[in-house]
Amino acid sequence: MLYKLMEYIKSGMDDWELWKKKAYERMIRDKEIGYLDPDIYDVLVAFFKREKSFTYSSCSGRITIIDSYLPWIRKNSTIIFKNHLGITEDDVKDILEKPQVYRLWLVSQGPILHVYTKDWEEAWDIIKIARNAGFKHSGVLTVNNKGILVELKTGIKLVHLLRENSEQQVSEDQIKTIVKISNEVLKKGKDKLWELQKLVEESLKTKVTA
Repeated sequence: MLYKLMEYIKSGMDDWELWKKKAYERMIRDKEIGYLDPDIYDVLVAFFKREKSFTYSSCSGRITIIDSYLPWIRKNSTIIFKNHLGITEDDVKDILEKPQVYRLWLVSQGPILHVYTKDWEEAWDIIKIARNAGFKHSGVLTVNNKGILVELKTGIKLVHLLRENSEQQVSEDQIKTIVKISNEVLKKGKDKLWELQKLVEESLKTKVTA
C-alpha cells in the first residue's frame, strides 16, 4: 500500500514544476482582476519562494453573513455579505433592513491555506512552521498529481445567530457588540497569518545559510 502511494507521488513529480508555474500564474492573474484576498498576496509569495512548495485556493480570513437554516448547510443557503477586512455596524444594519428566507448567521473565521509540497519532508516542514505560528489544526489532506496537499488552519472561528427571522428585532447594543467581537476574532486570525509569513520568510534565510 505504501509502495503504491509513493509510486503515485513519484509519477506526478515530473509535472510538479509545471503545476507550480500554473499556480503562480493563476495567483498573479487573480491579483490583477481583484479576485485574490487583498491581504494575502505577500504570504502566498513567501510560500512560492520555497523550492518545494506552492499555495492553492487559500483565504486570509473573512467575515460572512449567511442566510441559511444552519450555518454549515450549503444547499439553498445564500452568502449575503463577505469581507476579508472586517465589518461595520452600518453593514449589519443594511442587511437587517432586508427580508430573509431562513436564519441569518454571522461567521468570523481565521485564515485557511492550502499548500502543495513536492515531498513528505517538505510537507512535515510546512506543518511544523504552521503549528509554530499558531495554525494548530494543520495536517495532510490528500495526495494527488499536484503533490502532497497540506491544509493550514488556526481553529479561530466565531459563529453567531444574528437573527432568527425578519420579525425579530436586533438592538443597537447587540449590533455594536457582535461587530466589535467579530472584528476582534478576524484580527486574531490575521495576526496568526502575519506570524506564519514571518516564519516562512525566516525559513528561507535558514535554507540559504545552511
